[in-house]
Amino acid sequence: MIQVAGKLLTKLLANGGDDLLKASIPGAVLSSLFSTVTTGSPVAGLLTGALDLGLGLGTAKAIGKYAPQYAGKYRNYVTDENLAKYAGKGALPATAVSRVYEPSIQQNIANVAGSVAAPLLVEPLFLPAQMQQATNQSITQQQQLGQQEMLNQMYAPYTADGTLYQLQGLPSRVTG
Repeated sequence: MIQVAGKLLTKLLANGGDDLLKASIPGAVLSSLFSTVTTGSPVAGLLTGALDLGLGLGTAKAIGKYAPQYAGKYRNYVTDENLAKYAGKGALPATAVSRVYEPSIQQNIANVAGSVAAPLLVEPLFLPAQMQQATNQSITQQQQLGQQEMLNQMYAPYTADGTLYQLQGLPSRVTG
């Protein structure tokens, strides 16, 4: 089992996967922290971070594999130190050139989408069940009429049918 996981990890980190992983880590850490704070559960935070990392990295790798025209590219660059060190000596040795994988825009979008989707998928599993209140208009009207009765000492609701338009006088707190 460990050997299979090692082979899978090696395959995942090949061809720019290690750089995609580095790009996915900050978003995963932030979504993990926010999920921990919003749910109050460190387990939810860890699951959100792991899912974020998996979705972002997996989708970005899938884009590179199945749509190579949208894959990132390797870029070669020379640091200022190496440039100064080998200036005037002809060709630069291969060790002086650094190679970095730059994810494409599509891969960056997939990474951000993983950061958005992970909390949406994990957090509802950990949030406490909230009371579902009926959003019926008549219930809202009854509650507001009850509040008016308390404020205005109006115990017979003189309002137009289906509205909260008060047909009886002004509130007592306005008139003094």
